[in-house]
Amino acid sequence: MPGLQRIGADQNRRIVDIPVPGLEGGLSQDLGAESVIIVIEGSLAKDEARDGFLESVREMYDAAEPVDFVADIVTATEVFEILIESIRVQEVAGTDSPFLYQLKLRQYVPPPEPTTDNGFGEGFPGLDDLGPDLDLGLDIDAGNLFDMMEIPDLLSIPDFGDPSPPLATALDGVKKSMGALDAASSALESLFGSGS
Repeated sequence: MPGLQRIGADQNRRIVDIPVPGLEGGLSQDLGAESVIIVIEGSLAKDEARDGFLESVREMYDAAEPVDFVADIVTATEVFEILIESIRVQEVAGTDSPFLYQLKLRQYVPPPEPTTDNGFGEGFPGLDDLGPDLDLGLDIDAGNLFDMMEIPDLLSIPDFGDPSPPLATALDGVKKSMGALDAASSALESLFGSGS
């Protein structure tokens, strides 16, 4: 790094405090280490050095691809590749090094490899035969699928029959009950009059 004046590393763990009602303090859960942050600061005095430096750094920043990184300050860490998280530049008039820069680098951790397990375990041959375009764990061999099911069985509709005979029987009971009410109503009317 041209004009390097300072380099520093920041390492943190993700610790979650879980309060426990009725107890002093709480439980702490370690969720693992965060990515290492490396801060590089420096200054440059000449226009050619500044322009070349800015061009190469901004090219890496715009590419947004991990870059190999080696420095004594990260010897005991697992930092092999970094991403440029931020670039900060400023020009200061009236000094021997009018151009100051600060780079914030973040440790790159590659994502885990996708699993090839389709989630069904053994006993389902042909689930991975359709190629990489259907690599969602839902691959089904269409030929085997049609062999397993009978299309006419899917198209037939069960016969539910005529639902009115059970209803007619239920209505007969209602008619008998209403007939008993008519007889009671006539008896009451003869005792008390029609009420009109």
